Amino acid sequence: MTTWTFKGPLVAFGLLTLVACEAGQGFGPGATGSRAAGETAAPVSRARMADGVVLVAPSGFCIDRSSLEPRFAVMARCDGLGVPSAAGGAPLGLITVSLTNAQTGPLPSAKQIAGAAALQKLSNVQQSDDQVVFRAQGRVPIEGLSAFQWRAIVRIGSQIAGIAVYGPQNGQVVTATGRAVLLQLVERSIAATPEPKTLVTTRR
Repeated sequence: MTTWTFKGPLVAFGLLTLVACEAGQGFGPGATGSRAAGETAAPVSRARMADGVVLVAPSGFCIDRSSLEPRFAVMARCDGLGVPSAAGGAPLGLITVSLTNAQTGPLPSAKQIAGAAALQKLSNVQQSDDQVVFRAQGRVPIEGLSAFQWRAIVRIGSQIAGIAVYGPQNGQVVTATGRAVLLQLVERSIAATPEPKTLVTTRR
């Protein structure tokens, strides 16, 4: 099971912003000037990842380019990353995505995922051949975030994406709204990612 770590400017800016802001509030005038010193990479709405996977952020969210690695990305509401015009009415939240090579066979169950990630109080479980989505309670990367979070394991192209959606205490994203945000990320990314190439053997 993938363990998510938080690094780069998100530690200094994004996560602290989540804690400082009340659920549903904007950041207010001048917030875009609070970004971590030295951060110059503008956030984007999509990113090409390992093996051709294309991540597409949900509405109102942007990808922090400084967090990007071939198999890891962090997303936050766009105003928190310096693009207030793109935030719209999105809930305050933080999304992490981690990729691993897809294996044959079924995906792990929600209970198996929860056991590996030390999650409790599973609810809203939705499972199919290609994705597992649920809400659970678990550890948080920083004090002030809600212990309730949305989790998913999803096949995207030739990769398995592990997704976690966090939000502030009593924030919208830890309710059913967070599920909609997560599913939009999944649907957009699957639609944007080319089908994996397969080798065809021709008999002669």
